[in-house]
Amino acid sequence: MRNREQHAPEKLVGLLHGVAAISNFSLLFVSMRPSRDNCVRTVHNQTMERIEEFLQATELCDFDRCAAIRNKASHLAQGCGDNQRKFQRVYEFVRELPYGLEDWDVKASETLAKGWGMCCGKTNLLVAMSRALSIPARYRVFKIKAERRLLKQVMEQNSSVAAQFGNLPPVQDHVQCEAYVGRWQVYDPSRDSAFENGLRKLAIPLERVPVADAQGAANYEILASIDDWARARQNSRKVRDDRELVFARVNVELDKVRRMGRRP
Repeated sequence: MRNREQHAPEKLVGLLHGVAAISNFSLLFVSMRPSRDNCVRTVHNQTMERIEEFLQATELCDFDRCAAIRNKASHLAQGCGDNQRKFQRVYEFVRELPYGLEDWDVKASETLAKGWGMCCGKTNLLVAMSRALSIPARYRVFKIKAERRLLKQVMEQNSSVAAQFGNLPPVQDHVQCEAYVGRWQVYDPSRDSAFENGLRKLAIPLERVPVADAQGAANYEILASIDDWARARQNSRKVRDDRELVFARVNVELDKVRRMGRRP
């Protein structure tokens, strides 16, 4: 199930009227306002006819076959009186797993077992844990302007990484989670707090800037399953030779940023 929505940054005030149909799943969107908050969009007139799509397990979102995911989610949700608090607990847990470069098509069970991940892997784990708690969740995929300052920092510290990456791309893919807790809300679990603190100390911008089209709108793809998209993205990965070694070298540099963020 796929749907494309648009966000016009320059139209920050007033309602953006229009109905987007996702199969039989109707959404009426209001304008999105850029924000540092987790929630950047609200949805009204929500029909729940196909909500089961956002509760199902898939090959990569494998909470049905992984007791560890279900048990961890249940443990984190203990004492929470509503879904908003349950999801917040799970979100904070996944967000604080260290950020690192890896493959795109990683199972949620693998991310939980190794305890770290990239935007796609950590979002997939968050979706899996949310669905394990019967909280509808889905994937939000879009293009952002390349995080060139961060990539430059890594490449300056490791010449072998620079040789593997070559010219820096102008754009890159990013994956976030949307959870239905009274309304659809957007959450980005990709960066842990220590890593973000390190970026601040290096004066590297934290904001991820969506790529806009000719009309100034950013396109977001909403997915019930990340499986097909992740496999296609993995097959188009630029770094293919010795990628595990490249990942390891990049992650050494990312961990230096993280350690800097932990220092007073």
